[in-house]
Amino acid sequence: MVGNDIVDIKETKRSSSKTSDSKTIGWERPGFIDKLFTPKEQGLITASKDKFTTVWKMWSMKESAYKVFIQAGGERFFNPRKIECSLEDLENGKVKIDSLILKTKTRINENYIFSTSTSSNSEIETSIFKLPENDIHQQSVFIRQELIKDFSKINNLDADDLEIRKTESGVPLLYFKDEVLNVSISMTHHGKFGGYSFEFYSKEIILKTI
Repeated sequence: MVGNDIVDIKETKRSSSKTSDSKTIGWERPGFIDKLFTPKEQGLITASKDKFTTVWKMWSMKESAYKVFIQAGGERFFNPRKIECSLEDLENGKVKIDSLILKTKTRINENYIFSTSTSSNSEIETSIFKLPENDIHQQSVFIRQELIKDFSKINNLDADDLEIRKTESGVPLLYFKDEVLNVSISMTHHGKFGGYSFEFYSKEIILKTI
């Protein structure tokens, strides 16, 4: 299974700036760090030379891992401190949610922070792009279209036969001719950037039972 999350750096900095009356909003406001991060994670933030990047890197790791947790059948919750990150190097890390331990990879550049989490060693196919629309709904539509287009090319399938549907718990599934495929997919967008990831459960596309 795979989950992903993206943070638009400029959008996050814009929304985290001070108001005209000098009140701090965003991640620097009092209580924000305590609410979202465990004592261990707060130690990593304090020791970091770039606290902004460390905060939002771990946030994207948490969000991507949470998506895998839900795919695995976990119940939805909002308690970010229940999800704990550990950093191995600039790119690799791990996230623990209850008994679930996931491996993460994070890409960071001047535009975005993008993380993927996975529960296996399978190869993950990922694409990240600038979005042509500002409307959130249209962004979601565009990402779905890109995933289907690229997936169909990679696997020599007719894109018209592919469709993304969500389960009652909000997990996206990829269908081919009304049969769900044995592939895990995840989509994300924030600000002007979005992306998708998918992971095959095996080298061949095997229909999975749900």
